[in-house]
Amino acid sequence: MPEGKALVLFWTKNGNTEKVARRIFDTLQKAGMDVSISRINKELEVEYLDYNLIFLGAPVYENLSPKPVLNFLHRNRRRDGVELIPSAPEVPGVAAVPYCTYGGGHTGYNEAEPMLKHIGQYLEHEGIRVVDYLAVVGVFPEADESYNTDGRFGEIRQKPDEHDLIEVEGRVRGYLHQLHRVLPLGDLKL
Repeated sequence: MPEGKALVLFWTKNGNTEKVARRIFDTLQKAGMDVSISRINKELEVEYLDYNLIFLGAPVYENLSPKPVLNFLHRNRRRDGVELIPSAPEVPGVAAVPYCTYGGGHTGYNEAEPMLKHIGQYLEHEGIRVVDYLAVVGVFPEADESYNTDGRFGEIRQKPDEHDLIEVEGRVRGYLHQLHRVLPLGDLKL
């Protein structure tokens, strides 16, 4: 079983999700974890069980992940050696946090939740415990300007900003504080 290994997976179109992914990566690295980061693409293959902690994220598109992420999740579920077992028993020593960036101009957080839960279900079907969901507001460049200035969150044209990324860092450190007692995360610098 691995010890102290983390994986940050992301897909981004406009850079918002990559900003969040890189802050997660930096936070895990500063804490002393052996961490890898990968952008989701057609060739990416991942063995989740080679890691103790997985962060998987993307921007929200119509309440779900964008097509490249849906394809990745589907393809990765059917990799060699993976058997989906009834009742999805948890695999000890591994946990995950799905994350996303979203505009939320129409209904706020409710636009992000379906995607986060959807990603979580893919992970839980493989026995990976989902310990939390992380959603970060970000600009939606393809939308009308009013979506980014007059929506539920008001002015989001500069988001995620440094304040948002500091909050992400705090959340990640909080996960490490909670999980170091139940996962083999190695000697962390908390």
